[in-house]
Amino acid sequence: MLVRMFQVDWRSAIVACLMLNGPCLLGQHDDLSPPPRTAEHPKNKVEVQPCNLSGRLKGEIGWITVPENRRDESSRTIKVNFLRFPARDKTELPAVFVLPGGPGQVIGLEDLGDSLRRHRYSLAHELEEFNRKRDVVVVNQRGSVEAPGIQSLPKYWIADAAPWRLPMSFERSQDRLTKGLKATLNRCGQLNIDIRGYDIEHLVEDVDQLRRAFAYDQIALRGSSFGSQWALAYNARYPKRVDRMVFSGVEPVDHGYDSATGVWSVFERIEDQLEAAETVDVPEIGLLGAVKETIARLEENPVKVVGYHPRKGYEAEVVIGADDFRQYLLRPPVGSRQHSRAMLEKWPKLVLELYSENYSYLAAKIIDDRPEKFRQSLLLTLIDNSLGVSEERERKLATEPARRWLGNLNWFYHATRDSCPTPDVINQYRRMEVSQTPLLIVHGTLDLATPIENARELLKYFEIGKLITVDGGTHAASYQAATVDPSFLTYLSSFMNAPRPEEVFDEIPDQISLPPLDFEGDEEPSLFEQLCPDLAVVNQAD
Repeated sequence: MLVRMFQVDWRSAIVACLMLNGPCLLGQHDDLSPPPRTAEHPKNKVEVQPCNLSGRLKGEIGWITVPENRRDESSRTIKVNFLRFPARDKTELPAVFVLPGGPGQVIGLEDLGDSLRRHRYSLAHELEEFNRKRDVVVVNQRGSVEAPGIQSLPKYWIADAAPWRLPMSFERSQDRLTKGLKATLNRCGQLNIDIRGYDIEHLVEDVDQLRRAFAYDQIALRGSSFGSQWALAYNARYPKRVDRMVFSGVEPVDHGYDSATGVWSVFERIEDQLEAAETVDVPEIGLLGAVKETIARLEENPVKVVGYHPRKGYEAEVVIGADDFRQYLLRPPVGSRQHSRAMLEKWPKLVLELYSENYSYLAAKIIDDRPEKFRQSLLLTLIDNSLGVSEERERKLATEPARRWLGNLNWFYHATRDSCPTPDVINQYRRMEVSQTPLLIVHGTLDLATPIENARELLKYFEIGKLITVDGGTHAASYQAATVDPSFLTYLSSFMNAPRPEEVFDEIPDQISLPPLDFEGDEEPSLFEQLCPDLAVVNQAD
């Protein structure tokens, strides 16, 4: 997935190209490495306290004690936080386990309560609907800082800021990132934190330990972004224990490293919509031609720009290179949020301003960002690096034509993976195999974090599978689909509750279409003017 610097509760997140269950796997895992130790720890226990969200979700908040490192018999114990809501109408349907994204997202009582008070669709409304006939169990990830009452990892690790007088370089970032990560890992050792236990296999075993604690024979799984990856990992390890799965923003296990082809395909769809809209003056070479020409120009001659700090009000000289442009191509322009359609509606303006050599906005953002130390979630770094990538896929990603323009999208993982002590997940998890687990996927065609090609590729391996394509949807496609189709939640609950899920596929649409993007026109203020409305100054390159 695109390096998850920005996390939201729909992302949130990904991912799994796992060895999925099929007839050849039922009842046997001889070609898988032994799982982490799952025997009951002497101090293992479940603690619960009652909770009631306005009578709409009633149950308990709890903590299950687990070994921090199941591969070490002397491991200390930690607690994993969960929420559990028994079904309002008792049925024989298996419980649905909800797996948050991120890694690092936490689903808490306060967030659920706030969401239930709003009328628009949210994950909380999904849980309320599922809870009519199924127990609902939310499992928050071990070590999450925001989860209540557990032993948490340090929230962030910090690396030195990039040099002021040099353009950004993905390659040069490795040394400072490695140094910063190692310092935090050493601190964890001093705190007696066994960071080897914060990997995908331990998350899988935490889910299964909780399943056993409540004596569920089978469970259904709901995951978005990284939550889908987590669910696919569980399905690979314990296929006969999975009733069915619902995913959004899906990313197979071996797709944690981003594909330049997948990202570029989203840019192409944006360009197609822009040409159809005819509201923005685009050069003859086209929007993506402007991207290519700007990158080539900055590769040959990085530019010095006197920019303005948008918050502190001083001027400074910065050097802008091709990797600066590449990085901000994937960040939300001013006034928009990550994974929002507003971000995509402003994207052509960002490209065309830089193509015309108006560097004011980018210079201001660099002056604001570059002096700041790099901060990243420690839990995300450990778990994502435990997912890793197969050698075959890494070779494929290195030869994609779009990499020429987008550069190394996976520079963060390349810079940190050798420093992480979490074990790399075995390749058998990443291998695609035919699965009999029923699966429903919701995915947007404009998802930059997990391109829709992920969903289409994964679906080929699920014999009982259905994809709802959200035309114009981003990584928040479920939320966006619900705004235009009032029956969206019914589609999910019908699949979740049907005795035979495939029998309701005809009732579920193949596609939900959102309105075309409403691009910012040429008459709108520049991005710099939007960032600094009181200072309409355009700085030129020296």
